[in-house]
Amino acid sequence: MTNNPMHWSRTYIEQILNTLYAGRGFVLIDDEQTDILVAAKVECFWLKDIYQLQEVMLTNNNKFVIYRLIKEYIKIAKEMLKNNEIQQAVMASYEDLKFERYGMVKLEQHWEIK
Repeated sequence: MTNNPMHWSRTYIEQILNTLYAGRGFVLIDDEQTDILVAAKVECFWLKDIYQLQEVMLTNNNKFVIYRLIKEYIKIAKEMLKNNEIQQAVMASYEDLKFERYGMVKLEQHWEIK
């Protein structure tokens, strides 16, 4: 998806929301509704019956709010790991938000072909 809502597929967005509603993810929104973090629980592409929590959307309007959303994501992820609901929790890095300060380890980087 792009940052332009006119390019979004309504059907795809509905599928994502239905996945979250079905208990396979969550949405975190700050009190002022300026930033959002969306996470989905998905089966690992490479290993059947292994589940990951993946951050799939993170807005970045206010760095202070973003850090609070990330901390809450980590708190929920740790609880899910403890309860064996997932085996791994990951976040994409849209820019350098210094995830190391939260105890995260960089696994990989993605590069886009233009």
